[in-house]
Amino acid sequence: MKFILFYLPSVGTLSQTRKGMAGINTQNYQNMLWQVSEQIKFADKAGFWGAAFTEHHFHIEGIEQSNNPILLGLYFGMQTTRIRLGQMANVIPFHNPLRLAEDMAMLDQMLQGRTFFGIARGYQKRWADVLGQTYGVGGTMSDKSEVDAKNRRLFLEHYEIIKKAWTTDVFSHKSEHWTIPPENLNFGHEVVTKYGKGQTPEGIVTQIGTAPKTFQKPHPPIFQPFSFSEDTFRFCAREGIAPFALATDDDTLSDLFRAYQEEAAAAGRDYALGQNIGIFRDTLVLEDAAEAHKYAAMGNGFVWPEWFAPIGFNEAFRKKGETGRIGPECDYNYLVEKGFEFVGNPDQVNRQIENMVKKHNPEYFLMWQYPGPIPHHIQMRNLELWATEILPNWND
Repeated sequence: MKFILFYLPSVGTLSQTRKGMAGINTQNYQNMLWQVSEQIKFADKAGFWGAAFTEHHFHIEGIEQSNNPILLGLYFGMQTTRIRLGQMANVIPFHNPLRLAEDMAMLDQMLQGRTFFGIARGYQKRWADVLGQTYGVGGTMSDKSEVDAKNRRLFLEHYEIIKKAWTTDVFSHKSEHWTIPPENLNFGHEVVTKYGKGQTPEGIVTQIGTAPKTFQKPHPPIFQPFSFSEDTFRFCAREGIAPFALATDDDTLSDLFRAYQEEAAAAGRDYALGQNIGIFRDTLVLEDAAEAHKYAAMGNGFVWPEWFAPIGFNEAFRKKGETGRIGPECDYNYLVEKGFEFVGNPDQVNRQIENMVKKHNPEYFLMWQYPGPIPHHIQMRNLELWATEILPNWND
């Protein structure tokens, strides 16, 4: 199994966050950069497969200050030698897909293939509806609405353009939102004819290409977090994308994993059950289980009830066949009860992983990390115990 550290990352201690506006404090941000640097440098030497950053904007509260995961990946990648750096994920409906393809190719070249590329659709309306104005789309929680449908169409357009940019010397593209290149684009530059491609003798540009291409061929691994739906798992299976499951119900996970394997086989990919799939959990390991739960309650036990549950993420805990509303009311004990917290002493967490592997055998395990709310020395001790007491049992 491949272990990936996942950072939002949060900025500010728990008390600083509760005072308000922790995200705009420069010292808080510098503290985060130092803490995550030390943690990822340790993880690099300890054998963790990867580290990932999300994309969110306008987080003046300090909870998810990760507006450019590619830039964060470069910053931490230049301090390491083995660990892969990537995104969970780039919210591609709100990016210029050509610029995003170029930025990711640059990262992959600069880190010589130590990268992975994450894609997502975007759900946080505060920033998605602001940045999405260019394309007339906004955030969505997959509610089958008109906004949801338009977001999905743009997501698929941008995904297709990014793949073309990475895998072809030059290309053209025409879809609902894009004509690449624009019709009758007269560049008329002789050097294109001499040394490039995509221009007619009359000087009309008919195709464009991006450079550099990615270091990895045909492109870096592509991941899609965090899905609840079979449709998304089947899309990922057809495309060879690795989906990351947020659901905690074993029956739901089994259905999703089987659907992925079935759809992958139909697309000509012979995957074992769980291959090219990830599971996401909050994690913290200390010698004393009670202490581990105390600190985990300061991390996800604070952030989830305050931020994620009111947005609707408790839907991840719905059991197969369960109907009706799942409300936002929850606390840390609720998260433990639902099986989202892989927290405790090494023996306890090893048993949780063993149970997960026996039932689902995911190729990737994504581990939520909390710089800021959880003190740095606790995070470092957590990583040390993962490296010595857990990874040797499960690492590929």
